[in-house]
Amino acid sequence: MSHSARLITPDGQSIELPPDVYRRIRRLLGPTRRPSRARIDATIRETYGKYAAKSSLTQALLDERAADRRREDDKAARIRAS
Repeated sequence: MSHSARLITPDGQSIELPPDVYRRIRRLLGPTRRPSRARIDATIRETYGKYAAKSSLTQALLDERAADRRREDDKAARIRAS
């Protein structure tokens, strides 16, 4: 059983493509392969390495929010005491 390549147009029409046209279109579209697991791992390690020596941004945000909350509580206590 032979399969032919088909192009589906935006309005839903199906156009059968000869093999040579299909190959040219594939080349125009560029590579569609997914990156290898090794490449994905390398990217994760590289990205993590950029920030590993720095302080945690999440922890810094939590600390900042806790300080804000303490200031708000202190201000509310002063207002109630007046």
